[in-house]
Amino acid sequence: MRRKDVTYRVYFFVVMAFLLGVAPLAVAASTTEAVARPDAWWQERNAAVNERVKEGNVDMLLIGDSITHGWDGKGKPVWDEYYANRNAVNMGFSGDRTQHVLWRLENGHLEGISPKLAMIMIGTNNHRDNTAEEIAAGVKAIVAKLRATLPDMRILLLGIFPRTDVEEDIQWRLEEATAMFATAASDDPKVEFLDIGGIFLDKNGELMVEDTMPDKLHPNQRGYELWAHAVEPTVARLLGETKWTPLFNGNDLTGWRQMGGAQDTWGAENGQLYTDGEGGGWLATTRAFSDFELDLEFNVPAGGNSGVFVRATDSGNPAYEGLEIQVLDDYAPEYAELKPWQYCGSVYSLIAPSQRVSKPAGEWQKMYIRYEGSKIQVKLNDAVIVDGDIADFKERASEHPGVLRTSGFIGLQNHGSRLDYRNLRIRELPLPGN
Repeated sequence: MRRKDVTYRVYFFVVMAFLLGVAPLAVAASTTEAVARPDAWWQERNAAVNERVKEGNVDMLLIGDSITHGWDGKGKPVWDEYYANRNAVNMGFSGDRTQHVLWRLENGHLEGISPKLAMIMIGTNNHRDNTAEEIAAGVKAIVAKLRATLPDMRILLLGIFPRTDVEEDIQWRLEEATAMFATAASDDPKVEFLDIGGIFLDKNGELMVEDTMPDKLHPNQRGYELWAHAVEPTVARLLGETKWTPLFNGNDLTGWRQMGGAQDTWGAENGQLYTDGEGGGWLATTRAFSDFELDLEFNVPAGGNSGVFVRATDSGNPAYEGLEIQVLDDYAPEYAELKPWQYCGSVYSLIAPSQRVSKPAGEWQKMYIRYEGSKIQVKLNDAVIVDGDIADFKERASEHPGVLRTSGFIGLQNHGSRLDYRNLRIRELPLPGN
């Protein structure tokens, strides 16, 4: 399955259905009217969740269907690592649709508690009986219910995960629904939308079935690891935690994906993330970030060259579609003619460092990047060398569109030489109005 703009396809099916005089979907139960399910196991699970809620000490809710329910199964080891110590309650029920979630929220799930955060991922089970508009309306109704009942709680609303166990028109419908309910976060500072579906896709945009979703719908343990890793910086911020979150686990490329390139040149060993050899693409985080602080260490060999991309897109040259913070051995003879905006630590082609503080090739060096709104700061080896405003370069947007971007991927550049990175970590900054 490829994650791409599907609006024109949905529009085509709706128009054709109208011209042929048939309804694109059968009339179905409302997605916004609360309905209980009669299944004995469902009633028992509902009672168990309500009993847990009555105990109090609830800081986080995970609300959804079987995909969320799976935190009790394949995702349990990951749950124990990320959520067990956060007083989290799993409110995922297999097979639930939006109307079933609404009933649960109205019948005990929210009584007497004051959680800090709810993470919602729901809607996929409405896929056959409801239009994209109806699915989106159901998700928005859930958000509205939570906001009305728990006005101080923050909400992390996730896009519907990709799936390939259904026909393509249904896959498109779910993507269209996600685009529609994402607007629930537009005007409410307590609600944030995050689409992490890309974590389950390979560099060609296809679902990694064997690695993450063996049945083409439900994550395996690896899938839950990717999910938790992707949302962790946002979860930590929304819970009011000030901790830094690792972007690299020191063991493998969890949370990263190579973009382009004829060769696979990225790997992990001895706690280091490295690239080696020519013909490789750049390495990108599997989710986008807006405002953040990024901390890392790098080791560049003699004559080595690389860069850190921020707010990059998944197509085109990330140095211009986003921004590049230069990483290279700028004292090497082959770089004797460098322009100031090419020195190590510069915002490539835009802002030169105020001083040159890079260490000799072969030594570990520290880099810190803070990007908030249009303001960017770069520290190299604890010295502030860039403190500028990217808004000053708006007139260069035609050649450097990255100056206008407000979010995007963080990435690392392969430039043909060996480059080692370690201790990569991030801390998200509150969005404007939050």
